[in-house]
Amino acid sequence: MTRKCDGWVEAAQVKMAPPLPVSLRRREEMKLPLTTPRLLLRRFRTEDLPSFSHYRNLPEVARFQSWTHYGMTEATAFYEQQRSLAFAEDESWFQLAVEIQANGALAGDVGIHFLDHGRQAELGMTFSPAYQHQGYAREAMRAVMALLFEQLAHHRLTAVVDTRNTGAIKLLEGLGFRREAHYRQNIFFKGEWGDEYLYALLRSEYQ
Repeated sequence: MTRKCDGWVEAAQVKMAPPLPVSLRRREEMKLPLTTPRLLLRRFRTEDLPSFSHYRNLPEVARFQSWTHYGMTEATAFYEQQRSLAFAEDESWFQLAVEIQANGALAGDVGIHFLDHGRQAELGMTFSPAYQHQGYAREAMRAVMALLFEQLAHHRLTAVVDTRNTGAIKLLEGLGFRREAHYRQNIFFKGEWGDEYLYALLRSEYQ
């Protein structure tokens, strides 16, 4: 799990959003959903929200994330913000639901922060403990990396993680990301100053 924002906004700020224009929907349909041998990566649906709020609200999941509590109010606000967001819109966090094809369960989510007019992106991920240590996060991230490097021709991908988040560090390094920086006490996070690592991967390094 990486400590990342996912476009979540306060419930009081949320208004019901209209459907995306047809042209934007068609662009999205050309890229999504992503499929792997075991997973389906797609836009969030309302039926995902109970499972989504449940795993995000677990202390072990929230530990390195920006939130402390994540109930249905927060999940609904997240959904209303995401449902009207165009895919690959610059300076936006687009969140993909990660579904287990075999049983339809929501395993987690992967966030893409589109940057630099389509040239770069920042990644973040959150997975339910029930689906960790089974290769699902790695499989999902590989699919997202293939989309960004091969189909959308991104030049560089990055991820920022808490230095104590050994699971995310192992995942990123296993995917070929390089540690480019160690930010020392750069963020006041949940009552204390914390350190973060910056990881990055260039398209020329991608395999």
